[in-house]
Amino acid sequence: MIKFLWKNKYIFLSLILVLFIVSLNNISELKIFYESERIIELSNESQDIIDKSLDDKNLILLAVEFKDSVRYQDLLDLSNVSLNLSKDQNTKSVRSIFNERVLIKPSVIPFAIKILNIDNYDKYKTSLLKIKKYGSKFADKDLQSLLFIINSKDLVSDEQKRYYLNKLEKEFSQNNIKVYITGQIKSEIYMQDNVTKELLLFIILSGFLCSLVLYFYLGNIKLVLINFISVCISLIFSFSLSNILFGGIELVMILIPAIVFIITISDFMHLLNSDKLYKNKFRSFKTQLDKIGMPVFITSLTTAIGFLSFMFSSLIPLFRFGFITTITIFISLFVIVILYSLIIDFNIHKNIKNNHFLDDLIFSIVNLKKSYSYILLASFLVLSFLAFNNFKVNNFLTDEINKNSNLYADINFFDTEFGGIKPVTFIVKNENPSLSSLDSLKEIIINHNFVIDFSFNDFSKNDNNDYIIKARINDIGSSQSAVIFDDILLKSKDLSLDLEIAGVGFLFDKISNKMTFEIIFGLIVAVIIIGLVFVLLNNFNWYYFPISLIPNILPLMSTIGLLSIFGFYFSLSNAFILAIVFGLIVDDSIHIINSYSMYRNKGYSVQESISHCQAYTYKAVIKTSVVIIFTLFPLLLSEFKSISQLSIITIIAAVIALLFDIIYLPKMLIKYIN
Repeated sequence: MIKFLWKNKYIFLSLILVLFIVSLNNISELKIFYESERIIELSNESQDIIDKSLDDKNLILLAVEFKDSVRYQDLLDLSNVSLNLSKDQNTKSVRSIFNERVLIKPSVIPFAIKILNIDNYDKYKTSLLKIKKYGSKFADKDLQSLLFIINSKDLVSDEQKRYYLNKLEKEFSQNNIKVYITGQIKSEIYMQDNVTKELLLFIILSGFLCSLVLYFYLGNIKLVLINFISVCISLIFSFSLSNILFGGIELVMILIPAIVFIITISDFMHLLNSDKLYKNKFRSFKTQLDKIGMPVFITSLTTAIGFLSFMFSSLIPLFRFGFITTITIFISLFVIVILYSLIIDFNIHKNIKNNHFLDDLIFSIVNLKKSYSYILLASFLVLSFLAFNNFKVNNFLTDEINKNSNLYADINFFDTEFGGIKPVTFIVKNENPSLSSLDSLKEIIINHNFVIDFSFNDFSKNDNNDYIIKARINDIGSSQSAVIFDDILLKSKDLSLDLEIAGVGFLFDKISNKMTFEIIFGLIVAVIIIGLVFVLLNNFNWYYFPISLIPNILPLMSTIGLLSIFGFYFSLSNAFILAIVFGLIVDDSIHIINSYSMYRNKGYSVQESISHCQAYTYKAVIKTSVVIIFTLFPLLLSEFKSISQLSIITIIAAVIALLFDIIYLPKMLIKYIN
């Protein structure tokens, strides 16, 4: 196989270049799926519930806050704006204090009055008294803040969404008024404006820092360029493949550049870490692949297994992410091998800088005092215990929104002033429920801190003659919401009501929690499979099972335990990150284990094998760990939780894994593999 690759390297290179050009052309108009409702649309929930919930996608909450005391003229102006908006071709309905009715006398024939009358100034002054007496769902008692619940028509294009939001901002903005807007459409535009910008910025920053580190290690600008060529080729291939198969890339796939950076450069560092060069080019290529080819393949395989854990997810975007990333890993490996053959053929690998400081660093870590090593190990164990003890699953709608952004400030305003942004629909499926039971249900819902949006009698009917209650609640997290929903369903049974819950808020909580547990389960399965792969590759020596897993599980658990001190919880935003991190940090232990086994198979003693690992393999392991840290460091600044947490979790886990691999893994090998 090695000989075949060497002989046909230029044919393979030509094939790679052709596919690269085709792929580059294919992604010229690459679509990124920003739509937040995809988590619902692409789940395996019943279509009926999904259809009932997706009504919320066109819901826009708009609030105005008067900077000074409210003026009669301001209300007249806003009333006209609201009226004109309701006539807009892109608007279904506008509900506000200007069309709100309050039920005065509940009976068989309800009597309701208009709560705010601004026909003239006297009626306006009288209305203020009514508002103070009855209250309003669309205003505070002093009329300092007003709420407008807008249902737009389906806005297909991004241009339409932007135009509509800009129009709302412009129409409602006045000298005395501050405007707040939120909703699914606003969130999508926010993601579009920030994700692409961040993606390009962080690729540039990560690339720059990575270049500095690589040049420091290699002292060869040509090798640095070849590294980045391999990264670019792999990225273009992956995005093109996703575009062909799925019509674009899922939002979660913006993590692929960072992953490809790490995997590609890590493999290159190990391939270039040669202790002996030969005049015969093929011999140099073959010797290095014989030595390092199998562990590089195994690291690609184990990393791929980590991503294949997403196959257990019923959320299609995550499934696609796992599928594309897995293929990208092996494409990247092939590209690396072919480019490495060219490096050998053109003698680019010669005169690589020898960093003596690594020898000193390895010596200081390896020879760490026993007392310090015991303290360090005890710390890892304590942190792992904290991870188990503080295991929490929770999801918030605002998880991916920067806490310092204008959008988050708007959401916080609605949470504080108007009862929250999370829409939930309660559906009573009884044919003829009693009015008293419906009123009791309404009180139950209100007592659980929901705000009911309908004015007048708070109920409407759908096409099936079901009674509908549209409500909102603060973004309190899926964990707390689940308790509330269960309690409402239980109490509705006591009222003999057949209650169904839908809405984006409810489904988001249900799906995200379910997906989080699925991903964690998938990771556990992936970990077991990786352990079994090691056993299989080492003649069914079962000692390899714990040896391959403990050096990687313990750092991951220690990282989670450390972060739990600062309030870490598992969510859909970070659960899949654990699979990514495990797949990345397992690589170094694989190289050390393989190197030790290789020297033992050559007849070296246990101690000699360990010494060879320290002199040769440890350098590559440290280099790759430093590369990972510098590559991911810029991502710490990301305003998106999934990206920033990928960075911090991977960096911490990489440091802990490096220490464990160098200090404790050799002791495990000496004890069990001799």
